Order: sequence, then C-alpha cells, then structure tokens
Amino acid sequence: MRTWPRVRFGLTRPIVALVIAETALAAACAPQAGSPSEGASLKVVATTTVFADIVRNVAGDRATVISIIPAGAGPEDYEPKPDDARKLADADLIVSNGVGLDDFLDQLIEAAGEGAATRLVLGEGIPTIAVDGEPNPHFWLDPNLVATHYVPAISAALAKLDPSGAATFTTNANAYVAQVNAMDTANKAKIETIPVANRKLVTFHDAFPYFAAHYGFDVVGVILANVGQEPAASELAALVETVRAAHVKAVFSEAQFSPELAKTLAEEAGITTVVTTLYNDTLGPPPTDSYLRMMEWNVDEIVKALR
Repeated sequence: MRTWPRVRFGLTRPIVALVIAETALAAACAPQAGSPSEGASLKVVATTTVFADIVRNVAGDRATVISIIPAGAGPEDYEPKPDDARKLADADLIVSNGVGLDDFLDQLIEAAGEGAATRLVLGEGIPTIAVDGEPNPHFWLDPNLVATHYVPAISAALAKLDPSGAATFTTNANAYVAQVNAMDTANKAKIETIPVANRKLVTFHDAFPYFAAHYGFDVVGVILANVGQEPAASELAALVETVRAAHVKAVFSEAQFSPELAKTLAEEAGITTVVTTLYNDTLGPPPTDSYLRMMEWNVDEIVKALR
C-alpha cells in the first residue's frame, strides 16, 4: 500500500516524548491562543516553508510566520524536535496540509490541550486524486487550488483571529491570487512550447498528480511508490520497461533527495536527461525561495528538459 510522507515515530520515541512533554509545559505557561493583545501581531506556525510563504503573503505585517520544517527538508525527512514545542505553544494559528502529509502535528497538538492554537488544515474540502487507491496530498502544485482553496481559507482564519485586520487580509489575498494567476498563465504559455508527445513525467516520488492534471502532463511512472523505501529490483526493471515504451525524454527528481536512483533509472532506460533540481515539499535557495518562484523554476526546468 502506498504511504505518504510521515514522521517515523517508531524510530524516534525519545524525541517525540520530549517534544510532547515540552509542548504541554509550554502551553500551560503561554497566553491563551487566538487572543492576541491589542496591536500585537499574530503568531502563525506552518508545517512547511511552502505553506509559511503563502500565509506570509496573505498576513503581511500583521503576523509573524514561521515553518516547523526548515527549507531544504521535506515531511518525509522530518523528525520532531524539542524546539517545536515552543513554536506551537506560542502560536495563535497552526497551518498544515492534512491528507497524511503532516500527521506528526496530531500528537503535538493533542498534548497541548486547551492551550493549543487554532488549527487550519488547508487540504480539507479539496477533492483528491487517488494514486494506487490512496489520496494524494500535493494540492499546492496546482496553482488553481492555491488560489481558490488555500488563500481564501488562510484569509478567513486570520480574520477570525484578528477581526481588525480583516480588510488587510482580504486585500493581500486578492493581490496574491492575482500573482498566482499571473504565474500560472505564464507557466501554461511555457508548457505550450513542449510538443504534446513529450509531455510525460517520470518523477522520484509521487508529488505531481495535481501538477500533471492542471498542466496537461501524463505521469508515466514514479521511482519511489513509498517514500523511504527503495524499489525492489523487479519494480525498477518494470518501470524501466514502462519508461522505454513511453519514449520518455527525461527523468525528474527533487533536490532534497539523492539523485542516484533517478540516474540509475535513466541509464537503464537509455535516457540522457536527468533533472534533479525540482522542489515541491520545500522551498530552496534563490531562485526557489518562494512558492511563486518555486513553481516558475519547476516549469522552466521541465520545459528545458522536454522541449
């Protein structure tokens, strides 16, 4: 069965126990979440740098926004740390994706009890694409879902916590949606330069079904069906045959992962182009240090490889 990126609690019990203990203690000492003092900015904690960046664009200077998982690391790599307890205890709002991507929050929030911040789960209510019978959580790689679901949900959650800033959040949200739509339009124009027969993706892990559906790609294959578990030799051999039969031009992987499996697949399938610099679960260094620039970068890299 396909499993989406999750923190490996079974391997890190001492760390998790310490995080939970510190969360409970910090929550007991923290001000009541969701009730910032007059003139104070909201404190928002997002699970990933991607979500933190989107929230920051909506909140503007009325909130301090941080990410639990640092840039360059994805949920599949992440293990809770004691500092996370302090972040959550101070938060007015916790923003996560849901659909299995960031389930490590559940124990932390449960431990915080009544002192826990308001929680916004961005993926709630979004129709999912099932891959091997499992709902895929990577909604944000379809910019339309960010514009129509993520941003309005963030604006509404912030306004509920800070009613005096509601007009600012709405203005910021509208401006950001315009930027997302402009990026999306530009990306579509770039993708139109790829011959239709070449619009085929082979990716390292299964992060791109919403991206593919939105931009008109066919996901031919995925190297890792289960993140953290290398494919069996028979599975890799079957994928090689699938890729060969589809006449795929390139193999794609993300910068946070080792490129070796992607290179092995490409070599076995006779593919000369391997791109290992995509981003999805995390932002990277410039020019991939915002959601908008990350999406532009990914499309540029894909277009160069497939055109």
